[in-house]
Amino acid sequence: MSSESGQTPANEREEIAGALEVLGTLREEFEQWLGEAQNDSKRETLENVLGHIVAMEIECQRRRDEGSGS
Repeated sequence: MSSESGQTPANEREEIAGALEVLGTLREEFEQWLGEAQNDSKRETLENVLGHIVAMEIECQRRRDEGSGS
C-alpha cells in the first residue's frame, strides 16, 4: 500500500495506529450506546454501525500485522 500512496512504511504504521485508536474509542462508545438502547429499532441500527466499526478495526489490524511482517 505504501508504494501506491507514496507513504513510507513508518508513516503508514502511524496512520494505522491512529486509526485503530479512533476505531477502538468508537467501538467502546457504540457498545455503551447499544447497552442503553431503548427499543429494537435503535438496537438494530447500533448493531449495524458497531459491526461496521469492528470490520474496519479488523482490517486495520490485518494491515498493521501485514506491514510488521515485511
